[in-house]
Formats: sequence, C-alpha cells, structure tokens
Amino acid sequence: MKIVVTLAILFLLTACQNPSGNPELASAPYPMNLHVSNSVPIQVIRDGEFVKIVNSTADDYNNATLWVNQRFSGKLTPLLAGNTMRLNLWVLRDSFGEQFNAGGIWRTDDPTELVIAELQIAEDVPLVGLVVIGQQD
Repeated sequence: MKIVVTLAILFLLTACQNPSGNPELASAPYPMNLHVSNSVPIQVIRDGEFVKIVNSTADDYNNATLWVNQRFSGKLTPLLAGNTMRLNLWVLRDSFGEQFNAGGIWRTDDPTELVIAELQIAEDVPLVGLVVIGQQD
C-alpha cells in the first residue's frame, strides 16, 4: 500500500509541471536586432491565463507576431484599429518549443510574469513596443 501511495504522490507532483519543449512547435528566436525602446498606445492587460490586447491606435496590424518577455511568440489574428482581442498565453512558444507558463488552477508552480510585449510586423521592420498593464490574477 505504501508503494501505491508513494507512486500516486510522485505522479501528482510531476504531472502538473510544464513539459519539456517540443521542437516541432518551436518559434523563431527573438529578433534582438529589431528591438526598440519606445511603444505605441496598445495595451496588454493580463487576466490569469489570458491577455486582453487593446489597440488604441488608428493602425491595423495584420499578420503580426506577438512577442512576450523577448522569448515567447505567437501569430495573431488581425488586430484592427480600435479593436480588442483576447489571447490565451498557453499558445505562446519559445525557440525550444516550450510554452509560456500562463498558470491556472491546476499548476503547482507560479505563472511567468508578463514583463514586456511587442509586435513584429515584418522580418526587417523594428518591433512595435506595447504597454503592459499590471498583472490581474
């Protein structure tokens, strides 16, 4: 009986951990040469496992990639001027295929803090800095 209990505890401790990266799902490495320090009035507001992206500009962003913490990225649907979108942070991956740790009720480790967010609109155009609003848990 002790063995069964021990195995059950070990399973529970390891089952909720962030799995190793999946190279097939890896994103490109962060384009550091395109980083800029300024930002536009597009707010990124964290709400648990999701972010709300509010485009307060007069510009549409089609075929953009969202970069978070200069590591994780994911393709966005068109972000039109004046519109808001909601995105699950679990869809973001890094260059090793690891997921952004968005947290959640069954997670045993703390979620990754969202510190910096940027949009990439082309491979050779500087990134568009976004305004990250405080975390909401």
